[in-house]
Amino acid sequence: MKTVFVASSRKFYDKVKEIKDRLDKLGIKGFYPYFDFHDDDVETDEELKKKLTLGHFPELDQADVLYVYAKDGYVGSSVTIETAYAYAKGKEIISSEPIADFAVRAIVSKTMTPPEFMDYISQ
Repeated sequence: MKTVFVASSRKFYDKVKEIKDRLDKLGIKGFYPYFDFHDDDVETDEELKKKLTLGHFPELDQADVLYVYAKDGYVGSSVTIETAYAYAKGKEIISSEPIADFAVRAIVSKTMTPPEFMDYISQ
């Protein structure tokens, strides 16, 4: 079974928590956003933001697949960084919807809704 890294803007963490719960129930190992940090802290504390950004790279190294939850095609700068890193590492990159930013969209291999992704990843 594959290991998954799920990336998303903080705007969509409620949905990502649902995805995490479903992956956990399927017994799939995953890495997820750091849900426990307050938005104001992350956006005003440069050292914290740096620590959180760099902390995901070893997790991405361990993942087989990057799943980008991109509601209405939106990804922020952190997800863009994670996606580029995953691409450079040769990871499979799947997004929930076509990503609005064409540069990021160019490195996505597939688009699958969360239910489609659950079926795919559990095979």
